[in-house]
Amino acid sequence: MTAAEQWAVYFRYLTDRNKRQKVNEVIATEEGIAMASEVLIRISKDEAERARLMSEWKYVVDTQSKVVQAKREIARNFKQLGIPVEQIAQGTGLSIEDIAKL
Repeated sequence: MTAAEQWAVYFRYLTDRNKRQKVNEVIATEEGIAMASEVLIRISKDEAERARLMSEWKYVVDTQSKVVQAKREIARNFKQLGIPVEQIAQGTGLSIEDIAKL
């Protein structure tokens, strides 16, 4: 098989589980394809890590958003009870300006 044919087999059957043996044979006989395969594996792992980090980041942002919403709700309730804005700000960490807008 020529190098071009090996590359063709590699790309054609790379994701076909039934042709895994043939792809592994091509990888074993062609150094350039073996190197390309290693790069693809590394990229796949990097992509999986990126997806995991994005999911983690989304969870953190969602949680922070819920905390801010909860603080605003608490501040609104305290404001309705007549508690001074300065004390609400001190207790919730919200600014006096934000509490005044509630």
